[in-house]
Amino acid sequence: MHSSYTLSMKLLIILLLISSPLFARSWQKVSIPGAKCGNGRPYKVFLDIRDSKKLAVEFMGGGVCWSARTCYGPGKKTWLNRLPAFPAFSLFSGNQSAFAKHSMIYFPYCTGDVHAGEHIAHYALNLQVFHYGYRNIVKSLEYLAQKKFIDFSALQEAVLFGSSAGGIGAILHTPSFEKYLSPSAKKILIADSAGLHFGKNFWHKFSIPMLNDFRQNFDKIDLTIDENDGFIAPAIPQICDQLADWKIGFLQGSRDMVMSLGFGDISMRRHQELIYSELGVYELTKNIANCAAWVPDSPTHTFLLINYTAGMRAAGKSALEFALDIYHGITTKNYR
Repeated sequence: MHSSYTLSMKLLIILLLISSPLFARSWQKVSIPGAKCGNGRPYKVFLDIRDSKKLAVEFMGGGVCWSARTCYGPGKKTWLNRLPAFPAFSLFSGNQSAFAKHSMIYFPYCTGDVHAGEHIAHYALNLQVFHYGYRNIVKSLEYLAQKKFIDFSALQEAVLFGSSAGGIGAILHTPSFEKYLSPSAKKILIADSAGLHFGKNFWHKFSIPMLNDFRQNFDKIDLTIDENDGFIAPAIPQICDQLADWKIGFLQGSRDMVMSLGFGDISMRRHQELIYSELGVYELTKNIANCAAWVPDSPTHTFLLINYTAGMRAAGKSALEFALDIYHGITTKNYR
């Protein structure tokens, strides 16, 4: 289990490094007062201002941790430094993307809490982790607005995107952004491999403070947590209803190796059963006007970070084509 997860992460790193020239932008690093990475170091966001009317926002992914072993030890499942050596910019981040003329915010991920935490954890061996993912985003938006880096009220279009933990973060922070946006602004959410189809024991590994953070911040999008069941996809209709002004696209591999074996406490086969069940993301979004799903029968984890996986197809539609359909407001068809 661990070796498969580690291998998939190493392959992803290699592919990201190979494709890095695609991601050139004139990034400006902005330090956010009061925001911290998991190791306590200052948190910074990346900013590239281009079109004052259009903004693309990317939430970086990269696992989750809940103990000394998973945060710092040989079983490490995330990173807690300010920025990893291989920032996982997606195909949406570069000068060749559909969003090349958009201004852009890139939120690094260094808190091990799927951008949802608001507490300091004290683990074994006197190890301390600032699980500040949620408050980092909130503080970043406050600072960028206050210092007039971005005039959010003037935006005519906002696109939120994330893969893996970043996909969860993008979903969770729709309310964080919505409070700054004009009601008339076009709003798009693209969640790549956010999981949501986990096992019965999924929540049991997390501490009470972490679970409280999850409950509080998941509740803001009508996603209620049952600590005895990690299958949270059935809440998707409520999410789509609350975000009725958004166009929303979910991409998710049916046998996602990382979201099943790596973190979900579930087999790949069981993950597939949940994905394609009546309460899975594919069926649930079929008749929801503002939501759609692209769900290939694949063990792949994340699709929109590199060209190869973005070109994978389900029912004749590639991952990238599906994402661009969502951007253009097309949420009338699901793909399997």
